[in-house]
Amino acid sequence: MSEKMKLPVLVTRGSFIYPTFTQVLEIGRDKSTLAVRAALKDNNGQILVVSQIKPLEDEPNLEDIYKFGVLANVSIKREWKDGTITVEIKATERATVENISLDKFYTAETKLIKATKNTENLDKIVNTLKVMISNQGDLPSEVGDMINDKIGTPDEIVDTVAHFMPYMPVEKKQQLLEETNPVKRLDMISDYLDEKKQSADIESTISKKIKNRVDEQQREYYLREKLKAIKEELGEIDGDTNEMKKYRTRLENEPFPANVKERVLQEIDHYEGLPASSSEANIIRTYIDWMMQIPWWESSDDKTDLKFSQEILDKYHYGLKKVKERIIEYLAVKQRTNSVKGQIITLVGPPGVGKTSLAKSIAEAMGRNFVKVSLGGVKDESEIRGHRKTYIGAMPGRIIQGMKRAKTKNPVFLLDEIDKMASDYRGDPSSAMLEVLDPEQNNAFSDHYIEESYDLSDVVFIATANYPENIPEALYDRMEIIELSSYTEIEKLKIAKDYLIKKVLEANAVSPEEVKFTDDGLSEIIKFYTREAGVRQLERMIASITRKFVVKLLNNEITTLEVTPEVVNAYLGKRIFDFTSKERKPQVGVVTGLAYTQFGGDILPIEVNHFPGKGQLILTGKLGDVMKESASTAFDYIKSNYKQFGIPKEVFEENDIHVHVPEGAVPKDGPSAGVTLTTAIISTLTNKPVSQDIGMTGEITLRGVILPIGGLREKSISAHRSGLKKILVPIKNLKDLDDIPEEVKSELEIKGMERYEQVFEEVFGEKPSEPIRELPLSSKKNIESSITSAN
Repeated sequence: MSEKMKLPVLVTRGSFIYPTFTQVLEIGRDKSTLAVRAALKDNNGQILVVSQIKPLEDEPNLEDIYKFGVLANVSIKREWKDGTITVEIKATERATVENISLDKFYTAETKLIKATKNTENLDKIVNTLKVMISNQGDLPSEVGDMINDKIGTPDEIVDTVAHFMPYMPVEKKQQLLEETNPVKRLDMISDYLDEKKQSADIESTISKKIKNRVDEQQREYYLREKLKAIKEELGEIDGDTNEMKKYRTRLENEPFPANVKERVLQEIDHYEGLPASSSEANIIRTYIDWMMQIPWWESSDDKTDLKFSQEILDKYHYGLKKVKERIIEYLAVKQRTNSVKGQIITLVGPPGVGKTSLAKSIAEAMGRNFVKVSLGGVKDESEIRGHRKTYIGAMPGRIIQGMKRAKTKNPVFLLDEIDKMASDYRGDPSSAMLEVLDPEQNNAFSDHYIEESYDLSDVVFIATANYPENIPEALYDRMEIIELSSYTEIEKLKIAKDYLIKKVLEANAVSPEEVKFTDDGLSEIIKFYTREAGVRQLERMIASITRKFVVKLLNNEITTLEVTPEVVNAYLGKRIFDFTSKERKPQVGVVTGLAYTQFGGDILPIEVNHFPGKGQLILTGKLGDVMKESASTAFDYIKSNYKQFGIPKEVFEENDIHVHVPEGAVPKDGPSAGVTLTTAIISTLTNKPVSQDIGMTGEITLRGVILPIGGLREKSISAHRSGLKKILVPIKNLKDLDDIPEEVKSELEIKGMERYEQVFEEVFGEKPSEPIRELPLSSKKNIESSITSAN
C-alpha cells in the first residue's frame, strides 16, 4: 500500500465504479459539487468516490458512508443552470477511507490498494466464468470476449463481470469492491447468481398465483358492478355509494378550494373503481372522509364587544389585571386590523394558575370555537405533520386533527405545554411547529397525510408553558410571553369564595345552604393544607370536605355543615404544612428575612452567634452559592467599617462567627439575603437585639449599596401573615408597591432603603458613629463591574 493522502470525497447514491471503468454522473448536491471543484482545483482532478449506505438518504451522516471506495480522476462535462453538473469519472484503483470529515464537503485520508498484475489464477477464473455462462446465460457479451481471448488480468476480468452485473444490491456491490482477491470475488458473484436463479423460480410460482387471484378479483369486480347496476335499477342504493354521492354533492355546492375539490373528486373516482375488499379501498375511503371533515371554509363570526370580552374574563378569573389588559388590547387590535397575524400569545406560569382556563375564556370572549392539543412528551415530527397515507394506520398530525375537532377554520387553538416538546432520531417537532406558528408560513401549512396545503392564518394560537427557558429558541422568538405569577393567600381566598366552592358544590349535588365555608375555614385550608402556586390542591381539599359531608348526610348524621377551622381539622386530619412564625421577643443575633418560593412567600429567620476562635466565617443551613457569596460580602463590609458600627477590631481576630439559617435540610438560595445577614452579624457582635416586628430583604454590595430584589408582592404578604409590623426593602423596589394588596399595605409599613446606614439607623435606633468609609475609585469600579457580571 502507498502512503496516506488526503482527498475530497464524492459520495454517490449507490453508484459503484470499479477500477479501469469510466462512468458519467449527474451531480446535484452542494457537498458533491464542492468536492468535485476542489478536486479539480487543488488535487489535479483526483477524487475519492464512495457510496452511501442508504441511497435515498439526502443528507447522510458520516457513519452512513462506506469506508471503502475507489480513487478516480474527475472532469466536468457540462454545467447546468440549476447548479447541477455532469461529470466523467475514471476509476483507477481501490482505496480505503480513513478519518472522513465534513466541512463544506467531505474529505478523507486514503490508502491505495494496488491491483495484482500476475496471471496465475487466470485459467481458473476463465473456466469458472465459462461454467457460469452456460448455467446463467445472461452475462454480457463483453465478458464473453474477455474470457475467450483471455484479455486482461484476473482483477480486470472479475471487475468487468461485477460492473455489468444487473440489479445487484448496494451492499453486494460494496462487498465485491472491498474484496481484493479476484478468485473470492468471482465466488461471491457465482453465489449471488445462484440465489438470483432460485428467487426467479420462486417469483415465477408467485406470479402464477397472483395471476389466478387477479382473475378472481376481476371476476368479483365485474359481478359487484353488475349487482350495483341492478340495485340502481331497483332503487336500492347501498350506504357506501350513497355516502360518495353526498360527498360529490357537497363538493359541487359548497365553496371548497379548487385544488381540494379536484383532489377529492379524483380519489372518489379511484375509490369507486376498486372492489370493496381491496385494502387500497379502505385507505382511500379513510382519506376521503378526512378531507371532507376538515373545515376548509367554515368559520365563526367574531364578537366585537370589548366590554363583553372583559366581562367574560372577569367571570372566570380573579385578579390577573395585567394579563387581562394585554388580552383586551390583543382583541382590540385584531378587531381594528381584522387580522390575527403577529406574535403568538404564550401564557407562562406554574401549574394550576389558570393558563388553560384563561385560553378557554379568550375563545368565549372572541366568540370562537376552542380546541386544545397537548404537546407534552411529543418527540416525533410526524405527530405534528402526520404520516404519509401509504403507511399502515396513517393519519393526519395533531394540528389537522385539532382543526377537525374545531369544525371551523378560525378557532382559538391552545398549544398546551409547548416547553415539554423534545426531539430524537425521528425528527424535531419544534421545526414543524415553526411552520404552524409563523404568520409568514402558516397560510400554506403542509401535512404529510392530506398532501394539500392548509391555511392556518385565521387561527388564533395560544401557547402555555411552565418554564420559558425550555421553549425552543426559534419558537420563543415568535412568542409574546405573558407571565402568570403564583396566587397569594388573599387571592386564593377570593378565588375559593367566588369560583371553587360553587364549582365543587355543583359537582357533588350539594346546595350552598347545606354546606357553608367560612373565611376562617378557607384560610385554614389555604395556610395549612396546601402549598402550591395555583389552586388545584385547594379545590381538592374543598371537594374532600364536601364528599365527607355527603356521606354523613346520607347516613342521617347531619343535615347542614358550617366549615370552620375546627371542622377543617376534623375532616382533613392534622395540618400538613406550616408557615414560619415571627420571634416572640427581640433577640441578639436573630433577624427576620423575607423569602420567595414557587409556592409564594415566607419569612426566613437568620441566626448568628460568635465564640472564641480564629476569625473564621462558618455557614450552615444548606445555603446555595449565591447566599454564601452574600454572607461573605456582608462579613467583609462589616470588617471594613467596624469602627462605624462600634465593633472592637480584635473581635474579628479572636472569634469565629457562625451564620445559620434554620431548617437545614431545605435548600436555600437567592440574591436577597445580604441586608439580613449584615444586620444579624452586627447584632451579635454589638450585643444589640433586633425587634421581632421588623423584616428585611435586599442584597448588599461591599460599599453598602442595597440592590433591588424580586417577589416583593409575595414577600410582603408573607410578612403580613406572620404578624410583622414593618419591612425594609430596597428603595428601587418601591415602584412595585402597586402590586401589593391594599389590605396588606394598610397594616404593614414598607420603607425603602438605599444604603445600609439607613437600615442600621432604622433597626438599632442610632446612626453609625462615623461616616461609612468610601472605597477608592479604582476599587469601586472593580466591585461594580463584578456585581454587574454576577447579576
